[in-house]
Amino acid sequence: MSPSPQRNYATTQRPQIAVVPLTAAFAEVASALHEEGFEDCWDGDAIIRLLDVPGAFGFLAFRPGNEANHDKDEPLGFVLIQSVLDEAEIVTIVVGRQARQSGVARKLLSAVFDRLRDKRIGRLLLEVAEDNAPAIALYLQYGFEEVGRRKNYYRRKSGREVDALVMEHTHGHCVLGWGD
Repeated sequence: MSPSPQRNYATTQRPQIAVVPLTAAFAEVASALHEEGFEDCWDGDAIIRLLDVPGAFGFLAFRPGNEANHDKDEPLGFVLIQSVLDEAEIVTIVVGRQARQSGVARKLLSAVFDRLRDKRIGRLLLEVAEDNAPAIALYLQYGFEEVGRRKNYYRRKSGREVDALVMEHTHGHCVLGWGD
């Protein structure tokens, strides 16, 4: 998968979004997306190491290309999860700048929830910077609740420190007996 020209999906049509498992083959693509979303970004090797952790999995969202028009697949975003027993954590989720506000994060979260349901994982945690209002709004829409705060967890390049909100979503499928 190699990138095609940048599009601004927020002001144009919504893209067709396909989702595939995130594998080591997509590590460099994921790294490039991560760089768009975070000041402290991960290289391809770091993503491969994270995928190698037992219980880790992820998804890559992309706009399928059109061979007739010589369009290539366009990576839009990815999510990386680590799971242990009946609990999982979103390690990172990012959507490329040009594809934000176009349903990519929703598509990724839906894939995650489907996988968690299949694995009977009932609790999903994440951390989000308190100044990331669009992400917080999305998580709240998906039923996440704030369960904690990590003071001065993120340090911006400017030196400003930002709290991390710890958020949780429960679905009731738990091997250890809690939940519904």
